[in-house]
Amino acid sequence: MALARRARPWLAAAAAAGLLAGPGHAETPAPGAAPAPGGRCEIPPAGARAQGQEPGSPAAAALERGDALLARGEAAAALAAYAESRRLALAEGLSELATLADAGAARAGLEAGERAGVAERLERARAAAEGLPPGPRGELLIHLGWSYALLARSDAAAGRRAAEVLASAGEAAAESGDARLRSWALGHLGELYEREGRLEEALVLTRRALFAAQEVRALEALARWQGQLGRLELAAGRSERALAALREAVALLGELRQQTAGAGALGAEVEPLYSAFVDLLLRRARESADTGQRQALLAEARAALEDSKAAELREYFRDDCLDARRKAAPEEIPGAFVVYPVVLPDRTELIAGSAGQLESFVSPVGREALAAEVHAFRRQLERRTTRQYLGHAQTLYDWLIRPLEPALAAAAPEVLVFVPDAALRTIPLGALRDRASGRFLIESYPLALAPGLTLIEPRPIERGSVRLLAAGITESVQGFPALANVGPELAAVGQTFPGQTLLNGEFAIGRFESEIAARPFGIVHIASHGEFSANSSESFLLAWDGKISMDRLAQVVAATQFRTDQPLELLTLSACQTATGDDRAGLGLAGVALRAGARSALATLWSVNDEASADLVTEFYAQLAQPELSRAEALQRAQLKLLATPDYRHPAYWAPFLLISSWL
Repeated sequence: MALARRARPWLAAAAAAGLLAGPGHAETPAPGAAPAPGGRCEIPPAGARAQGQEPGSPAAAALERGDALLARGEAAAALAAYAESRRLALAEGLSELATLADAGAARAGLEAGERAGVAERLERARAAAEGLPPGPRGELLIHLGWSYALLARSDAAAGRRAAEVLASAGEAAAESGDARLRSWALGHLGELYEREGRLEEALVLTRRALFAAQEVRALEALARWQGQLGRLELAAGRSERALAALREAVALLGELRQQTAGAGALGAEVEPLYSAFVDLLLRRARESADTGQRQALLAEARAALEDSKAAELREYFRDDCLDARRKAAPEEIPGAFVVYPVVLPDRTELIAGSAGQLESFVSPVGREALAAEVHAFRRQLERRTTRQYLGHAQTLYDWLIRPLEPALAAAAPEVLVFVPDAALRTIPLGALRDRASGRFLIESYPLALAPGLTLIEPRPIERGSVRLLAAGITESVQGFPALANVGPELAAVGQTFPGQTLLNGEFAIGRFESEIAARPFGIVHIASHGEFSANSSESFLLAWDGKISMDRLAQVVAATQFRTDQPLELLTLSACQTATGDDRAGLGLAGVALRAGARSALATLWSVNDEASADLVTEFYAQLAQPELSRAEALQRAQLKLLATPDYRHPAYWAPFLLISSWL
């Protein structure tokens, strides 16, 4: 395998580290070139994503495996795969492939925190790069240069080496005539200088990188360096220029998504760009005395938040087709008061409003302090025998709800909808408590969560035609404890809506899939163990004969979204949990309805007392059967019933049930 053929897709992604996810990325079409043909964004059949061309050798296969593992964030496993690739490559006499394995292992070691041997691998790959043609040499040096830059966080000498290697990469790119490569070399060198505080030099290099990227309209490079330019302009105190650069970067990301659909997802490192952009917009809105301009700035900030949340979910689920499901955000949602908490380093802002009017409220608590309080609240809330959660519940109410009270009193909303950020996805906001009145938030308003307003479609349920598929496990299987009250729960649910019930052995994976495929169900209710983890591929639901991954559930259930006679209105997961303090696990919970093609989901943040869960779910469905009640109101009434029960007053019993997406 020639390095010139292998290096480009692998190292292009590495050069764009943090901007694009995945082991490769799609090149932007040259000016005048036809865009890649679009396709229907459908859930592929099981196993389709694993199909691909067989690698040319065992060493190449191990290298590909390392690339895929590193792209998924599994750095330790990637390091082992790269080590195996190098061993096999040397045995097969494939020295160029061994060089790539060294470069990959160095990056994986840095990301895994295993720095032993990193410098040796980098130097080996650096020496081997000298014998390569200019193009492949430039790509490899860009990757190595940025690995040296990462190493420089704990080794000052590595910073000097990083600058030398990136400068050599720029020379190789110029020699090859590759403007895209030259842009990455210059931009990364500018980024290195920015970290070192050499801001004027960084600014010059960043502008040169932008010019080179513009020559070939390399959108991924343009977006990254515009964001970098925005940071540098802001550091120099030029906020107007910074805002213009960040606005252009966000626009480029939108254009990039359209051109690379199906080829990769925007990575998690894009979030800081959106955060900086929204931060500046909010500062400008607060300074503006013009009502119209203030509304326009807040609307632009909200649109950027929607883009950011869609990108975050797309990266978490590795699903490029999430954008195809986006809709225009409704300017006016009758009865709903929508809140976007924007958690910034120095403060938390709440963009909120109803009837098309937006306001911004400031809470003087920064990202680290808020996250610490949220995680402490979550830990204490799960402990049913103490009331130590109260202090945290009241503090968070003061930070997140108290600033909104005048606007809430004026709006008198029918439902309070949160579009949560980061750690806030891991707590039940209904358990926040007003220290003055002693009331929980759920006692004042029905609540719902939304992954983003442009990602959902709020509609009422047509009660008269809804059929239910209920599935659950009462016995201990696969090492998980028994759920004795699941049987009565499913029986009660089945009496509320007609349909089919699968209990214990009937809830086998194959039977579950065949039932969904055979007939339309408007509600799918699953009462079994499950978990949302930081990695979507590790999230699962427990069936009788195995685990159903969330990806598999999406493939099976999402087919119902194309049924006009009975779309999936509600997916209930009544015994799942998210890992305590795991902010990324909250992404899976926030996106479960969206990913499965359901209009809404009812899910739990932690495993609830079996009897209490059955009581709450039974009451929820009884209330849901009443046509005059919304889903949010049905859940509120069920939670208030448990809250009024002495044995279940502690929020550990009723609070973890969350309504996600459509609240109508």
